[in-house]
Amino acid sequence: MSKILKVVGASWLQTKISSYILGILGLLSILALFVGQIERIQEDGNYAATVFFSNKTGYRIEYWGQSNELKDIPRGVARAYFRMDIDTTGWSLLEIETDPSYSDEHQAYAAGIVEGALTWSLIHSHLDNTIRAKCGEDTNTMKQCEKFRDALDKSVDIWKAQAAERGDEDPFWHHVSLYYTQISGIFTGWKHGIDRSMKEYETDISDLYWLNSVAEALEIQRKMNLTLEDESIATVPHLSSAFLRVVDDINHDGTPTKKLYVSQNAAGSYSSMTRILKKYKLNYHVTSKDTQLVPGTSVHFSGYPGSITSQDEFYIVKGNEHRMAVTGTALRNYNIKLWKEVNITEQVPVGPRVSAANHLASNVSSWGHILASSNSGTGSKQWLIVDFNRFDTLHTPRPEEEKPEQNEVVTESTVDKDVRHIVVHRNSNGHSKGLVALVEQVPGLTHSADLSDAFLKQGYWATYGLPFFKDITDITHVNKMEEMYGNIFSETGSSRAVLFKEGCKNATNLESILLLMRQNNLTEANSTAGDNNCAGDIHCILSEEGYWSVVGARGDIGNIHKEAYGVIDTKVVSGALNESKLEFFTLSGPPYTEIQANVTQILLNKGNIAPIYTKLLNDNPDINGLEIRDLVLQEQEKAEEDKLDLLNKNTIKPFDWSESVFVNSTHEGLPDRWAFELYAPKWTW
Repeated sequence: MSKILKVVGASWLQTKISSYILGILGLLSILALFVGQIERIQEDGNYAATVFFSNKTGYRIEYWGQSNELKDIPRGVARAYFRMDIDTTGWSLLEIETDPSYSDEHQAYAAGIVEGALTWSLIHSHLDNTIRAKCGEDTNTMKQCEKFRDALDKSVDIWKAQAAERGDEDPFWHHVSLYYTQISGIFTGWKHGIDRSMKEYETDISDLYWLNSVAEALEIQRKMNLTLEDESIATVPHLSSAFLRVVDDINHDGTPTKKLYVSQNAAGSYSSMTRILKKYKLNYHVTSKDTQLVPGTSVHFSGYPGSITSQDEFYIVKGNEHRMAVTGTALRNYNIKLWKEVNITEQVPVGPRVSAANHLASNVSSWGHILASSNSGTGSKQWLIVDFNRFDTLHTPRPEEEKPEQNEVVTESTVDKDVRHIVVHRNSNGHSKGLVALVEQVPGLTHSADLSDAFLKQGYWATYGLPFFKDITDITHVNKMEEMYGNIFSETGSSRAVLFKEGCKNATNLESILLLMRQNNLTEANSTAGDNNCAGDIHCILSEEGYWSVVGARGDIGNIHKEAYGVIDTKVVSGALNESKLEFFTLSGPPYTEIQANVTQILLNKGNIAPIYTKLLNDNPDINGLEIRDLVLQEQEKAEEDKLDLLNKNTIKPFDWSESVFVNSTHEGLPDRWAFELYAPKWTW
């Protein structure tokens, strides 16, 4: 790639104005003071930049500063703006748009450059809080980290070479190539941002490969016999959940309609909560030789610094007459023999496959087929894919007497003598086919099915880290875990399964769905400070209900085993019948509840003060009225404090680093107190 020419600007408006006034030298100082004053008043927190390209000069970046009319920012090859609002909303915001007149390779690289240049400081702090904090623990851990990095580097080199050979004709390989090109661009922009800041920070593209592989790191490390991931957490079903709901609703004009909700909780380490909501409007083509744009040109997702896929696996995908939502919920594997099926040098890792599926898939079925085109055995998930366009016409269940034909297609491919990949696609010919698909993928096996009719019939669907398909349950030994440890491993009988089944009845709007997704029954009243003494003992951990009995699980408030790990956000996207707009809402941070301010007020009435008067007069018959008044007020304040303490026993306080036992855990750049409100991002392009 050509080198970047560093160009630092103030704002696009100022740059344009200055071009007209260069000849008016006598007014420059006055205008500079005036514009400077306007900037100080109007700074809006949106930092904008554009990457340009020409064959003669290569890539160059212009920084426009703040206070721009975002829709007027020059597009170049790629333009972006970035807001660092994590202290006020729990999220930073990044939006990128590319110009389809440039080649896809130029678009991908420029999109990476502008992201790396604007978010370089967050990349650095996120690395410090996660990968570098882990790898700096001791010499043995450092060696394991280097071994893991080497494995990622080797995999990337293989797939970049494969994609270069096959990308001209094959859409899948073309988009695998774009995936790695965009990461390379982020590395260039990251270095450029650091150079511009004149600070001393270490950069290594291997760190970016790791940030883009977080969702599949556990399986790779298990295959390599590395112990970088928390073994305690990996013993229980994953704490993330997804929930689909279709409900009756009322239009703005009062007419009845239906509404479809897709929600997801992400679970992870609290140190990883450097969150960014991203919108990529990347105007890619199907192949490098094609003039046709991909179906999914716009991808919105909850993500992290330096990563071009969600890692939470929550996406809203849009294009020309195209609207889909995708959620992924992690699955555990308890079959040690299955780790031999993990291979990131013979099968494409999950990140490039998800990226390709988001851009290339035109419906829920093709999304699943693209994901299943390879299976590295990493990033084991149950994926829900929802087509909002199909919902416009498919919103009533099929009459029970109709029996649509179903057929199952099974294919098997052998990668080498140790690795094989079985794919099971269960098709449906029901009248609502194409609304919802479920894909479950684990090492060596992918199983997918169209669930549209079943979803509409029962009105909801949920995933919560336990396989739906029996063959997935069997091959991962989840069935054996259920035999040994009970319903916690039961897809139908686990606590979360029951909570979703019962809770769906009241989950009829945004507020009630959020209540269900963030439900947590561990309160001050039933939580006691215990010793963190489980040390990976599954019997001990499974006795701790704080991990698995609720949808909004928080490991930091457990009784026995405490961990700064749990649900770290909730996202909800919804769409009504025959309305093109999708509404997107988010809540950042671990779940919590709060007391209303007026709940603790105690009115000054006869019932409150009569006992106080009696006691005071008995103790001191000569007390005067002013002294009685002051003592009554003191008694009231004490009563209010006592009542507040009592009410707090039924609340869950927001997570606060400084008040927790994890105050010394690395959390650079993160808010101290996580008490954020509902947030709806507003995009520009």
